[in-house]
This record gives sequence, C-alpha cells and structure tokens, in this order.
Amino acid sequence: MTGKRAGAFQRANGEWIFALFERTYEKNCYPHRDKWSGITIGNYESVMRRVFHHARSCEGGMLQSRSGDIRPEQYIESWRQELAKPMMLHDRQIDLRVGSAFDAAIPEKSLDDVRQRLAHVDRHSRFDALVAGSLSVSLHGDVDVLIALYGEGGPFSLWRVLSVEDCGSVQVTASVPRLLPAAQVMRQMPDVRCHAIDGENRVVSIDGKPWHHAGWQYNAVGSFITDFAYDLDMAHPGFAKRAIPEYRDMLRKASPVPRDTTLTISRAPEGVSKWAVASADELAQGVGIVASDQDAPEEYGFLFGKLLADTDANLLYKLGHLDRSQIKWDVPLDQSTNEPPREACIEQFSLSLF
Repeated sequence: MTGKRAGAFQRANGEWIFALFERTYEKNCYPHRDKWSGITIGNYESVMRRVFHHARSCEGGMLQSRSGDIRPEQYIESWRQELAKPMMLHDRQIDLRVGSAFDAAIPEKSLDDVRQRLAHVDRHSRFDALVAGSLSVSLHGDVDVLIALYGEGGPFSLWRVLSVEDCGSVQVTASVPRLLPAAQVMRQMPDVRCHAIDGENRVVSIDGKPWHHAGWQYNAVGSFITDFAYDLDMAHPGFAKRAIPEYRDMLRKASPVPRDTTLTISRAPEGVSKWAVASADELAQGVGIVASDQDAPEEYGFLFGKLLADTDANLLYKLGHLDRSQIKWDVPLDQSTNEPPREACIEQFSLSLF
C-alpha cells in the first residue's frame, strides 16, 4: 500500500458517510505500478469494519508498505486519522448500468445478489428500473443504494462506481470517536489464556470459551483483530491500538502446551470436509489407536504428549488440519515453566483452519 484517502459528506441527519480509497500495487508483479482503488463506502462503523479486515492482512504480511511490514494497529490508527480529516465528497449522478465487461457497474451475472441487497434496504423499485435499462442515482441522495451494493456486505467493490478523483480538494473535519485513555480501554481486555503447540502454532482460550487451535501466531492475531478488537474498539475507541500489541506479546511468550493435556477427537461431525475426516483417521493411526489401514473410532482421546514423540512433527501437522468442531482440548490449569516453545519442523505447514 502506498497511499490512502477518505472522501466524506454529511447527511441531512448529521451522519457522516465515508468513501475509502487505497493506492496499491502487486509486489510480485514488475514494474511496480501503483493505482488508486475504491474499497468501501458507509458510515464510520461500517468502513472501519473493512479497515480492521485489511489490518488482519497486515499481520500476516499480505498488505505492506513500500518499506516493508505494517503493524495492524498502526494501519488502523492511520485510517482513523484519515477519517477525521477527509476530503469533501461532492454530489454527482452515477449510472448503474448492467453489463458483461470486467468493470461493469453491475455485472449481469449478479442480478440475484442485487435484487436481494436492494430488497434488504427497501429499494425494490430501483431494481425494476435497473433491469429495464440503467439506473441513475445521486451519490448523496441515493447513498443507501450505493452502500447496499458497494459497502460492507454488498456484492461489489466501490471502484466500479467511484474513483479517488471524486474526492474534492477541500479538507473537512468529520465527527469520529476520540481515543479514550489507555487505562480505560485496557479494562475491556478479554481474559486470554494461550499455550504454544510448537514454535509457531498456538492454542487459545478467550474469556473462558473452549480452547481452540488458533494456527500460526499471525493467524491468531488476525482472528483477534476481527473477532474481538473491532467490536471493542467501536465501543471503546483506542482499544485496538493498545490491545493488539499486548495480545501479540502474549502469544509470543506463551508457554508450551502441558504434556498431560487431553485431546478428544470426533472423527466426522456433521459438515466437516473429507480431508478433515482423513486427518482424524491418520492422527488415530499415528498415536496407535488403530492400525495403519483402519478408520478412527467415532470418538477417541489421547494425551498431547504422545504427539511429541513424532520427531518429524507429522502428527502436529495432522492436528492442525482438523476442523475446530472435531477437537476438544482439556488443558490443565496454567503451569509455570521456563521451557521455551518447542521448535518443531513445521516449515511445510499450510494450515486450513476454520
């Protein structure tokens, strides 16, 4: 990412509506030619949801700046500052025309999605006009239609109908939540327990909920950003800025999973993939519950320590391929230990979790 810009206007009821644009390029494509693209439109809570999802990509390194990695908490805060001082988004007419071209405002194969979204915001009549030829809408007056189609939850991206040039040259001051003191927001921090499965993977329990395999550390942080930090930050502005680094540090310092942790595996709960079922079979075979050519029992259990006897870490690899619904972790109360996380040979991991 090489740039960001927010355009905004204020509705008659006082609510601010924002349109977000990012300038990016594909790092593995040469030459590096960045371009602007509209990413979402909506009120503050709506567009910040998209920001938090992009922040998740920062943690894993998928979204970077020219100089390298971006911390998700920094990315979120930079967008918050951008939204506080957006450029004026002037009104104009937008033609919503159905077409087969890649950049059509309304792809013709997506009319069912359009019908559902317009019905959701009680704009049925607009769909009739759309299929009859084309529909011209006002950016300000018909913004609910644009949000339904190009905002969060909509089927299309904003670049189809708005460009960064729609942002005027006049900067305005928008009403966005002010950050609360660090001590106040950190009182909202969930109760986090975590252990290291190996050098990268973590098992986590938040607020007393069942333990689950959270994947590699970056995946665990990403889940925290979208599943917890967003909602808490909307209620307590500044939570993400303080809590994401603390959660990341907890994962980094996690002690190993106790060897006497009991794992209970359900072979084939409803809805799991055949690959997850196969992993349950191979795990049962690996820990000696069944022979190498047999299916696992519908439910079986063993101690986590049995997985550590496999020096090639193949069993830990299979564990990571189970669906969350297949495995129950019975972790003993936290045990103090100075033992560092186990550095298993897991470079080949490509976890397909949850």
